[in-house]
Amino acid sequence: MGSSWISRGVTAAVIAGVTLLGTTPASAASYWSSAASANATSVGTVTEKKVTIGGRTFTIQLRVGKYGSHSYMWARAPKDSDAYGVLLIMQVYNASTRKWESRHEFLNKKTAYTDAHRSVHKYGYKACAKDSGLGGAAPVCTGARWV
Repeated sequence: MGSSWISRGVTAAVIAGVTLLGTTPASAASYWSSAASANATSVGTVTEKKVTIGGRTFTIQLRVGKYGSHSYMWARAPKDSDAYGVLLIMQVYNASTRKWESRHEFLNKKTAYTDAHRSVHKYGYKACAKDSGLGGAAPVCTGARWV
């Protein structure tokens, strides 16, 4: 009877250990912010590129700024950029997953910003634009900037 209690205790400990190992650490929380691009301070342009999509030529920018206690990067298309209806895309290379992630915003007649991504060591960042229609050509991007 005593061994039954011991085996139950060992089983419970193993299950608890597996559960703890399977949890996501706080450091893996999302680094995306919908507020950072509009509310950042000390904002500057990292790189910009003049692109032509659907016969319209305009500038896309990769921007950086401070929001809270962190630096963030986002894509921006300046006001009156003749890019109405185009997708503005922020692409981020996640060094942990070895994959590109992205967020986008449809451009209209005002300055457009994508969600911002916290600047993370060994991650890559680029601003892109693409025709908003289904299919079509690949996005046109600034060169990647690595942190």
